[in-house]
Amino acid sequence: MTGTMPVGPYSRLVRMPALLECVLEGGAVTSAGLTQYARPERIAASCEGLSPAEAAVRVSRSCARSAVHHAAAFCEAVEGAQGIEVPEGHGALRVALSEATRAASHLEVVSDIGQALEDDILFGRPRRHIARIRAAVSGLCGNPFGFGAVVPGGVRVGGGPEALAGLVESCRSAARAGRLLSARLKMSRARLSSCALQEGDLPVGHPPAPAFRGSGSTLDLRAGLDPAGYYAVLGYRPVSRSGGTPLDRVAVLLEEVAASGRLVEKVERRALDLGDLPRVPEVGRGSGSGGWESPHGAFEYRVLMGAGGKVLRVRSFGASHEVGKLADAALAGAPFDDCAVALISLNLCGCCEGARG
Repeated sequence: MTGTMPVGPYSRLVRMPALLECVLEGGAVTSAGLTQYARPERIAASCEGLSPAEAAVRVSRSCARSAVHHAAAFCEAVEGAQGIEVPEGHGALRVALSEATRAASHLEVVSDIGQALEDDILFGRPRRHIARIRAAVSGLCGNPFGFGAVVPGGVRVGGGPEALAGLVESCRSAARAGRLLSARLKMSRARLSSCALQEGDLPVGHPPAPAFRGSGSTLDLRAGLDPAGYYAVLGYRPVSRSGGTPLDRVAVLLEEVAASGRLVEKVERRALDLGDLPRVPEVGRGSGSGGWESPHGAFEYRVLMGAGGKVLRVRSFGASHEVGKLADAALAGAPFDDCAVALISLNLCGCCEGARG
């Protein structure tokens, strides 16, 4: 027996819809494949010929939930190619925006799980905190997702200390709510534990991703030997669970929401001291690469710069594609009725998948 499950439709701005195709035996999944049925725009390819600042804004529109993270990875690549040093305050505010938008994105996954489980508290409570975080981001950036906020050399925001304080408080409140949501999730343990993506299922050399950290991986671009950007001075320790079940993956997301709250608090004072953006030099040809941990996993951007400081070529790679390829292993054995929660817990993103190029 073959079954199909539409995942979506969602707003094209925020999330791309997809279709899950399953082969069932005795009501349980024996194999599954994930396909997209809306073609995303490959934004990276449209950056060629733009200035780095123009391209950073364009790249940020690859995905609303990961706008800050796409732009940060791209800017890390440009800064490496052109030898730009990011001032401490700007680096700290990049972290604050990255972690706030990460928390909102993770809570959206938890809310979707609640909707699939028909649990009004799991569905509704995260939505309150998502709204608060996005209102705070809007106070700093002029829009709820941080489009255009991260630029080569730092950040460009309009809000002052009060807006930053609002961001910190919204993340702190979301972190506190995570404890209640974790307890609520355990009430649906049976439906969230019917299948597992084991650590042995992960490909050799897999990229960092929350879904993989739910299966025992400890890879995270915010930690390790060479953490990205300002994370290098923060001593972040990755969250990891070894069970590989949907419950483990969602637990990782909620623990990362709490960790995001702590990181935002940690950088608040430093982020207040922005100073001026460093000038982006118009240098000759050069190339660079940069990475950043997004809500869906690692991004890597590679840029080739031409004469006059224009962008000649942009290539991007994201973990979401690698996670999607493991949908078969992640859903094997799950009752068809539980496919939705298992798939949602993988924290996939069609927009970020489409941003590859």
